[in-house]
Amino acid sequence: MINQLTEVSSQVHPQRYLFLIPRLLILAAVVGGVYHAPRAEAQQPPAKDFKSKNRWKTDEFYRPEQIQIIHMKVSDNALKKMHAALPDRIYVPATFQWNKHTIRNVGIRYKGNSSSNPNQPSKRGFLIKFSEYKKDRNFLGLERVALDNGIQFGSLFSEPLITNVLRDLHLKASRCNFAKLYLNGKYIGVYTNVERIDEVFIKSNFAEAGGALYKNDEGGLGASLSIIRQSPTADNRTRLAFEAKSKSAHKDARDVLELISKINLTPDKDFIQVMEKAVDVDSFLKTMAVMLYSGAFDQLTGVGPHNYYLYHDPESDRWNYLPWDLDVGFSDNAFGRIPVIDGWNAAWPMIGGTPSPLIRRIIENPQLRARYRHIADTILETHFHPNVLLPKIDELYARIKDDLVDDPFPHRRVTNPADENYESIIASIKQFVKRRYKTARAQLDNPEVQPPPQDPNRGNEPQPGKPSANAPRELRITGVSASSVTLQWMDNAEGEAGHLVQRAEGENGQNFRNVIGKPGTNITSATDNSVTPGRIYRYRVYAVTHTPSGPNGSGVSNVVTVRVPNSK
Repeated sequence: MINQLTEVSSQVHPQRYLFLIPRLLILAAVVGGVYHAPRAEAQQPPAKDFKSKNRWKTDEFYRPEQIQIIHMKVSDNALKKMHAALPDRIYVPATFQWNKHTIRNVGIRYKGNSSSNPNQPSKRGFLIKFSEYKKDRNFLGLERVALDNGIQFGSLFSEPLITNVLRDLHLKASRCNFAKLYLNGKYIGVYTNVERIDEVFIKSNFAEAGGALYKNDEGGLGASLSIIRQSPTADNRTRLAFEAKSKSAHKDARDVLELISKINLTPDKDFIQVMEKAVDVDSFLKTMAVMLYSGAFDQLTGVGPHNYYLYHDPESDRWNYLPWDLDVGFSDNAFGRIPVIDGWNAAWPMIGGTPSPLIRRIIENPQLRARYRHIADTILETHFHPNVLLPKIDELYARIKDDLVDDPFPHRRVTNPADENYESIIASIKQFVKRRYKTARAQLDNPEVQPPPQDPNRGNEPQPGKPSANAPRELRITGVSASSVTLQWMDNAEGEAGHLVQRAEGENGQNFRNVIGKPGTNITSATDNSVTPGRIYRYRVYAVTHTPSGPNGSGVSNVVTVRVPNSK
């Protein structure tokens, strides 16, 4: 448990890391002092074709140490309309103001699953779209501004901590800072101001901006980059994990499916050569390490693969993995069942029983495994050592501490009711950093034996409760293929941490077990990508809420039965 963690040594291993001394001397300036100068923007070279004028303007808007002040004006009728439409998130007209910039008739809507529940009491996220009512209009070259509410596992601090590390490593990642938001003159709290990954982002980070961009938001067919055994057709195309986000992207994601074939079908002897040509391998290996050390588990590199983009760079002719929505980091045992630290080994970075085939084949290949470990070793010491990271956490908290006092919303995470205030949130994040470093250091120092995978659906996991009014209902099958089953239900819970889908095999007999966890409020669908053609499955779903004594399950929904078709 977090409150039982042991303090780690403050000493970096000297003999093994002499080659890191120049970097550590630079980092020493951070430790024990407040950091003020811009960092990642100065280090990451701009793309050749990006307009430098807009780049410098947006640098100011996303400057890490700057707390932005944003005013939004929305009529009472528009606010009522936006709220009445929930769980659908619709745009309404608004006026946006930042510094000397005032833009009227922009679009504003709620953002994210946690903001879609009509009854949720926590802070809601917002998305502002400048061209919603006037074509081609932008703000400093930006098409959208995203204001995240920061109420998940990692609170307001996960996103800036992770994105700053990614950008320090010269990886393509969103810029991020804090913003104080005023709605119709009333202060409504501190938000995370995160750069959207869209065509504007691509222009600023890649020399060639005409490539295909895809988003995997909530999972679906191919989300883990596993083979899709039944080709998507017109009637199930929307169940593909990959949504086209650029003009050159295909609605059927045919180029992503070609990448999936290479990942899964390339012979072992050719795997490195083929991957080097198809994927920016070193960047992906760095991202694997950062996601593991920060505990950002809801990625391709973790469990329930979603929250990422894929971009095909025409200049290099390679795919780039772009992580997104990094607000769940720095928290162990998510939902009481995901062993983020103990179950995610730094030397064998496969969490859960069915990792992405890309991760699995990297770790099974001796050369790629060695490359990953060398990269992971360096990143652990230069970016995730407690002497490096804890002062940055203190700095972030000090930057917004006074503004958080006046934040009108509850001072705790919706995913952790044990929080008392922001002081306890910071303390738990720091304990995570210390324990993650200690275990990762030991794992990288002794990597000889591969540990057995820990199934996040076993052990200290939630279970359904007695029949209850907040149980989901009207569970039904909305799609089935030889490789997946898609489910949909009606959500009756309020303030839940998420939903769990259970599965049993056969028309009767076997017990149900948890197979899919869907964090967040107002979740009403899930896709099971671990089915076997020809088998019969039964499904049911229940909601999970956090209590001081641990996760608590609602009653279960109705049971639905489906036979998975055989592969064609």
